[in-house]
Amino acid sequence: MTGLTVGVCRETAPGERRVALVPESVRPLQALGLAVAVESGAGAAARWPDEGYRRAGADIVTPDELLDRSDILVGVRPPNLPAGRRLRRGHTLIALLDPVRIPFRVRDWADAGVTSIGLDLAPEGSVLARPMDAVASQGRLAGYKAALLAADRLDRPLHATADASSRPARVVVLGADEAAQEAAATLRRLGAEVALRGREAGPLAGVDALVTTVRPRRGRPPPLLVTDRDLADMRPGSVVVDVAAGADGGNVEGVRPGCTGIAGTGVALIGAGRLPEDIPAAASRAYARNAGALLEYVVRDDGLWIDPDDPVQHAMVVTHGGLVHDRDVWRLILEQTAVAGLP
Repeated sequence: MTGLTVGVCRETAPGERRVALVPESVRPLQALGLAVAVESGAGAAARWPDEGYRRAGADIVTPDELLDRSDILVGVRPPNLPAGRRLRRGHTLIALLDPVRIPFRVRDWADAGVTSIGLDLAPEGSVLARPMDAVASQGRLAGYKAALLAADRLDRPLHATADASSRPARVVVLGADEAAQEAAATLRRLGAEVALRGREAGPLAGVDALVTTVRPRRGRPPPLLVTDRDLADMRPGSVVVDVAAGADGGNVEGVRPGCTGIAGTGVALIGAGRLPEDIPAAASRAYARNAGALLEYVVRDDGLWIDPDDPVQHAMVVTHGGLVHDRDVWRLILEQTAVAGLP
């Protein structure tokens, strides 16, 4: 038995409604020899009250108790701790880290002796890492939700009518990831005629709906795939859902994250980069399975097995043993430190 405690953080990022573990996750972790402590209210936004975790065998604790008691902290996003509270040496943090956006927080974790592991960094194509891949699991949910958004906003049914007075809607999905594949599959089930085009936009004349899902490369904005000129070819009343839309832009020119606008030709343009948060129960379940799979991979009878040279962990471990192991993040730290003249 490990004698380690997993702590579940309450999310504080604006709009974040997911939780890193759900009540059904507790007993499998206990079977690994782990105790589970949940910050009070952590699951409320995803409709899991404290009592559900308590019945599953978890302890409900205050924020201070969570830091003091936990050896492993699991969150959807890295925790924003109040002044005077820090992750301590020996803590292991598991979350969607997006480390190239927070290089100096990463350096602070390394300096503090914190091990940090990104569930958004699972190596693509690895059979061993597939159960831990939160980008894939959340992407599938985003694709499903994007298809429903397109169907809801479109000014006509997706399917052909029984009296043959209308044809199936023509839909293009740009992308090759799990979000694109799920969006295409869902739209086909709803009766649409769907073309999955990868990254190539091609002509959009006659297209009723467009879904784009091409994510940015690390530290870069999403690729611009659809311009205003492309949108001008779409008929008034058609709809575009950009699943890649975020603070740095999206796949579609003029898209605004979290907003619905109208392009000049009357095309509805939806910036939908945070769709999993709109279905927090399902998204939390999927994320909890990813976190559980990672813990099952690294938990041993005598503690955690952390090895940055392991093929899976090499991609996912960002800090360990006082070092920054992510080369891109370390390069950013060196570059930004040199520019600022910092030690």
